[in-house]
Amino acid sequence: MSSNSKTARHKIFCHRTCFVFLLPVLLNSCGVPTSSEFVQIPDENIPFELNLASTTTTSTVPLEPDANSPGSNTQDAVSEIVNEPVDLYFITNNQLVATKIQIVSPANTTQVLSALVSGPPSGDAGLGLRSAIATSLQAEISVSKGLVLIDANNFLLTGLSPIDQRLAIAQLVLTFTSRPGIGQAIFSVNGVSIAIPRGRGDLSKPGEPVSFDDYVSLLANRNG
Repeated sequence: MSSNSKTARHKIFCHRTCFVFLLPVLLNSCGVPTSSEFVQIPDENIPFELNLASTTTTSTVPLEPDANSPGSNTQDAVSEIVNEPVDLYFITNNQLVATKIQIVSPANTTQVLSALVSGPPSGDAGLGLRSAIATSLQAEISVSKGLVLIDANNFLLTGLSPIDQRLAIAQLVLTFTSRPGIGQAIFSVNGVSIAIPRGRGDLSKPGEPVSFDDYVSLLANRNG
């Protein structure tokens, strides 16, 4: 065998030997797993693009009301409270004067009675005024054919002087007969009809109606 053939065979052997020894190294450097177990790859060895955390962004867009859809309003509904003036009668120097107050419309008999029992308004509007009606007065009030029926509890006249009895009844009669549709008043206590003092000092018969005119003599300003 020639020396050239020996040299060629030696080179082939060396190449094969080097390949056998280098193959495991190449496999390890390429990251090919050598076992079936999971191997955690360090973060520094992961390409930057693959190591980005996944994020989700949610944006909320306000919806504008659809003017064409049923039940939709292009403007907010505005609640407006409407009041109406009511004449309440209070006492000054043992005479009666009308004082206007505002009550939520439409003012009913219960609201009017409650305002009257509460007494004169505060501030300048109530300056020098008083009431002969007991603050503990309660009454059921009904209106039928222009007649107001006032069925009160025991505090209607109890404990009042004769003049204050007249003034208290006058406050109620003048206030309610000033309301639209009411011309006369009848009084009872706990369902029993009673006689009441008129403006001149005489008594009505039990259950007899009285009117605004019966108390005109007690008005401080008869032209008001």
